[in-house]
Amino acid sequence: MASAPATGIRQYLQRVIGRSREEPLADGKLLERYVLRRDETAFAALADRYGPLVLGVCERVLHNSHDAEDAFQATFLVLARKADRLDRQGPLGNWLYTVAYRTAAKLRADSIRRHAHERNTFEMAASVSAEDQSWHELRPVLDEELSQLPEKYRAPLVLCCLEGKSHQQAARELGWPSGSMSRRMTRARELLRRRLVRRGVTVSAALILLLLTKKATASTVPAALAATTVRAAVLFGSAKGGANAFIGSKSVALAQEIARTSLVPTKIKHVATPLLMTVLLTIIAVSIGVVVVEVVNPAWLFGGVCHPAP
Repeated sequence: MASAPATGIRQYLQRVIGRSREEPLADGKLLERYVLRRDETAFAALADRYGPLVLGVCERVLHNSHDAEDAFQATFLVLARKADRLDRQGPLGNWLYTVAYRTAAKLRADSIRRHAHERNTFEMAASVSAEDQSWHELRPVLDEELSQLPEKYRAPLVLCCLEGKSHQQAARELGWPSGSMSRRMTRARELLRRRLVRRGVTVSAALILLLLTKKATASTVPAALAATTVRAAVLFGSAKGGANAFIGSKSVALAQEIARTSLVPTKIKHVATPLLMTVLLTIIAVSIGVVVVEVVNPAWLFGGVCHPAP
């Protein structure tokens, strides 16, 4: 597929929208427009915003441009299919990073199984420098361990290291106090460092930052890849079919498989905590004219089955 200038996807977006000077909308607003109106321009804006991040993950994991493009397309198809279930209050990058990694890892595993008699996809050509070879061997491990961090630690690393946002910007998008970001980042780096040590990779916390930011995103998303992905995703999200008219069946099948997995957390945790049950019991009691003085532990009312959320 022919490559395009670094602004290729943005040029496509401007052709579709026709308005390039408007204030960028937040992720949640773009998701809302897409979900309620099937607005292709809103989805294109999300692809513009996160395309380099997604393609970068896919390229690092797969080391094959064609497979990386398949995984890139499948990731945005999953976004289109799951958009109505996503939390629109926070940033989308952390979720897309996770989906992109799982999608690329699934494609890599399938490829290895198909070619079990050959060397795996991590084999480097003899002409690759020692530095680049070490980088290519380490980065998939780093992505794997980053993807498995708890969300509260993965999210700041994705925002600050992979998306290049400041601590203040990341805190604002996550709804956290700005003064807590340094502490959270330090804790996240340390947890990631420990995971890497268990894999036999000894690195300092400072080096982890360098590794995360080096070649974190793709330098460009080809305009043709962006255009076909957006159009296929909108069709895929509507469940009307026709996505294969724009992209290969391999990407569609991959997206269908990934979309069936539990990638989207529920918006409401359906576990009754003592505090929540206290509030509910108070509301019910007031509504029927009963005065509630104090509820120490509402579990007694339910035979002791009310437990704190994990």
